Amino acid sequence: MARVRRLALPVLIVTMLGGLLPSGSQGQPQPTVRVESSATEPGPKTANSPEKRKSATPKKSEGIGRGSMLGFFSRSNPMLWLLGLCSIVTLGFTLERMVALRRERVIPRDFVNRFLERLAGGKLDRDRAAELCRANDSAVARVFAMVINSWGQPAATIRQALGYDAAGEVADLKRNVRVLNGTATLAPLLGLLGTVIGMIQSFDALGGRVGPAKGEALAQGISLALVATALGLAIAIVSVTAYYYLLNRVDLLVRELDDNARKVIDLVSAESLRPTTDRRTPLTPPGDLARHESRAH
Repeated sequence: MARVRRLALPVLIVTMLGGLLPSGSQGQPQPTVRVESSATEPGPKTANSPEKRKSATPKKSEGIGRGSMLGFFSRSNPMLWLLGLCSIVTLGFTLERMVALRRERVIPRDFVNRFLERLAGGKLDRDRAAELCRANDSAVARVFAMVINSWGQPAATIRQALGYDAAGEVADLKRNVRVLNGTATLAPLLGLLGTVIGMIQSFDALGGRVGPAKGEALAQGISLALVATALGLAIAIVSVTAYYYLLNRVDLLVRELDDNARKVIDLVSAESLRPTTDRRTPLTPPGDLARHESRAH
């Protein structure tokens, strides 16, 4: 047993050395290990390293500029172009009507007060009043001119004529407001049509995709398709809000025009120009009237 133990120890040592010999027989271990470790360990990145150059290269998808917006519209369905046109039309006509329906432009307060004051004071005749109305380019001046043209006629006749003539001024105030009603109706329909077209394009593009790319393409296509619906609803909301706001402003201006026209009618009608007498106070005393009738007989 002692002899076996003495032989087992050298065999174990030889076996352990034999297991280490293959790794050492591949060449010089230490320098090779150091070189491989230095090659595999990430060292400090220099300015010329590939990783630095790769990170320094700007990505094409970063940032949203004019080119990216044009690219977004070009790769989307054509309904977005029509919706963009609707938004421009809505914004343009809204700003135009807000400027045109300013109170100082439709009913200049200084002109109205000065005109009514001079007319009530008897400082204006028919020709001079018509000249002042022609000199002022406003809706209230044109309405005043319509009343002046019927100078000296009964008030009921003047009001009837004014009702026909002033209809053109009211229509001019409401001009282009109906365009906003049209865009409010058309924009959601275009958005819905754009969504349907986008869904068709999305499912058509899935034919050549497999695996995870298929789901990604479907999600991207659906998101682009829903943009049309969202844009159409946004345009419709703005159009409806502007439409009712401008209609309310037109109604207020028309009511104020009517009030000012009534004041002028009361000053230039036949009833106001004719000398008024009180029926309770006769012009000739009863006794004088009786003597005058007896003399006539």
